[in-house]
Amino acid sequence: MPTSTELITTTLTETFDLDPADVTPERTFEELGLDSLALVEMGLMLQERTGISLDDVPLHTTIDGLAALMDRAEAEQALTAAPNSSS
Repeated sequence: MPTSTELITTTLTETFDLDPADVTPERTFEELGLDSLALVEMGLMLQERTGISLDDVPLHTTIDGLAALMDRAEAEQALTAAPNSSS
């Protein structure tokens, strides 16, 4: 299973025809030339692939920053779905 960073990178390069060499973890979406509408589209695609809802991602967010948000959201979902063993 790809990491969140890999999934974001793949989504960006496939959807927006970006050069993979330009899509590095420290780049912001604004630096990559995306606008707010493109971020909404990317968020919907990532949600479809992962089940994680990404609302209002700022343009100045880095790829690594978004990956960290996705990882936290995924961890929270896993904790919520885990059965309570302290009964």
